[in-house]
Amino acid sequence: MLVLNPEKVTFAGQAWDGVESIAIDRLAHRLVQEWSDAGPQMVWADVPEQRVRIALVQRLDSGSMQSPLPGTTGLLRFEAARSGSDAGRVSIEAEVVVGDVRHEVTRKGGLRSMVLWALSADGVTDPVSVGDAA
Repeated sequence: MLVLNPEKVTFAGQAWDGVESIAIDRLAHRLVQEWSDAGPQMVWADVPEQRVRIALVQRLDSGSMQSPLPGTTGLLRFEAARSGSDAGRVSIEAEVVVGDVRHEVTRKGGLRSMVLWALSADGVTDPVSVGDAA
């Protein structure tokens, strides 16, 4: 899932302004594969362990002395719509832990790039929930 210019982005109850994009990637942590004796192609695969990686890019209009520290946990919440209207607007939430925080200076100003890892409450439930925006 890729969301450009998400709205109402919050982390642990704190508003994050200037978020340009949020990408939610689902990755195989452990991949089980099998081949037959008939040929070189894989005949079966399963992914018993998965990770959900969330990459967030935030534009910084001024210098920032505060940024989340790796290991910090909290609820990431934001809204998105296919168009600029309220039609079809959804709210996306995930309990996350901060993995990486990087800063970069460009001609357009500062950028903060973060990698967050989504946490499942019980190890079974999808850690990312999508619902209608209120």
